[in-house]
Amino acid sequence: MRQSVRIIAAIILIIGLLAGTGCKKAKTDISTTAPGSTKKVTTTAATTKTKPKAKKAEETFGLSNYAHLPAAQQGVYDRLYEALDCMDSSADESVAEFELQVVDRVFFYSLLADNPAFFDARGSSNLYEDSGSGERFARFDIKYIYSDGEYQARKEKMQAAFEEIKQSLPKKANEVQIAKAVYDYLIKNCNYDYDYSGNSQQEAETTASYADGCLVDHKAVCSGYSRAFKLMMDWFDLPCMCVSNSDHEWNIVFLEGNYYHIDVTWADTDNNPGTRYFCVTDAEIYKDHDKPKIEVPECCVALSEDLL
Repeated sequence: MRQSVRIIAAIILIIGLLAGTGCKKAKTDISTTAPGSTKKVTTTAATTKTKPKAKKAEETFGLSNYAHLPAAQQGVYDRLYEALDCMDSSADESVAEFELQVVDRVFFYSLLADNPAFFDARGSSNLYEDSGSGERFARFDIKYIYSDGEYQARKEKMQAAFEEIKQSLPKKANEVQIAKAVYDYLIKNCNYDYDYSGNSQQEAETTASYADGCLVDHKAVCSGYSRAFKLMMDWFDLPCMCVSNSDHEWNIVFLEGNYYHIDVTWADTDNNPGTRYFCVTDAEIYKDHDKPKIEVPECCVALSEDLL
């Protein structure tokens, strides 16, 4: 009997030790779920006689840049994500990746686009040479522009925007109405940053390309608008991704069973935004947009006005 007790105690101790392993410096509270929300688990009794609800259409394409990267670039993404999650100051990089500028592209156009909660991170690839051996090596250096307190303060302001949008919604709002409320809020509360030139020094200092530029500083360029929109969609638990071509970034969403394009930036810089760039099809968006650099789902169903 005593031997059994000892074995059970040892198993419990091992489980506890395993649970405590992992990143010790992980950034706190960067969840993309809605602030204060909880997942409800429900069960249905065998004796339930109510009519079952129709199944909602499921998002099957995979609305993330990560899902559509080549395997090698997914590996880069994974390394960078782990570094950011642990708030490391650098990530591994090979000289070959440096020469092809792979890591920089994955960092900004894929990782940060998929994870707008990392709005405080800036990074760049750098090539170094060992003074003794002369051997070259590359490293991706990461800088966090806010202290923990500043990060949390800015996130709280973004959460306040989320709550304001949520309060503006009608009761039992559908997914299209939620997305339209976010779209309208960003257009009303942000201005396009015409002073932004996009040079590397300005990029390191400005917030215009990030979600907090749009939601906190109220001035942004296309990536700032699209990532703020994605962050709000994440908090509302609605499928959304940022997509980009050679000179612009916008969003694709999955709402009420269909895929649509949404371009908050061009709506905000249009004299009459309305729904010109809200939940539009491929045929509509590609009239004045070049196609994204990665594979995206077909957006071929026109939005029903009944959903607005």
